[in-house]
Amino acid sequence: MDGKIPDKSSVGVTLIELMIVLVILGCTFFLVFPSMRNSLQTTRVQAEASRLMTAINLVRSEALRRNLPVTMCPSPAATTGERVCAGIYAEGWMIFTNRDKDLVLDEEDELIRVFEESPSGFTVTNRAGTRHAKEKITYMPDGTSGRNRTLLICPPPGQRAGAKSVVMNIVGRPRIATDWGVCPDR
Repeated sequence: MDGKIPDKSSVGVTLIELMIVLVILGCTFFLVFPSMRNSLQTTRVQAEASRLMTAINLVRSEALRRNLPVTMCPSPAATTGERVCAGIYAEGWMIFTNRDKDLVLDEEDELIRVFEESPSGFTVTNRAGTRHAKEKITYMPDGTSGRNRTLLICPPPGQRAGAKSVVMNIVGRPRIATDWGVCPDR
């Protein structure tokens, strides 16, 4: 080098260099995008399973805390405002004290919490995937639910994400399991 400062017109990126960088970025994007989409779908299914498990844990802890039966049932209460047990879990659910252990939120019962519906296309079924989950879940004051149960959370049809299940044992302890059941569309 002769110590001269380069001319400002010669500093920069050529069109060919810019094209090469864009081709490399494009190839990287198309290689990474499908795996990112799968990760996003899997995260959504996990989030929905966690939301359902949180609700079940709330039912159990409220039954213990209040020393009363507490029930969770499918309900459109979040969208319609009707405080009734009806429909399927994918349409939302509510939790309430349930002294007489029926499907009715009576005057002596207290509404504890209402949950909104699942994201569009998600289903909540039995483990075999043969019917939508719609049975009430009641915990007794001792924290037991009285039976084994599986609620299978399935992603929308066509997604490659695996299903997640909330599995409750007869003692009432819930856990999340991966691929513990068969989604209806698979």
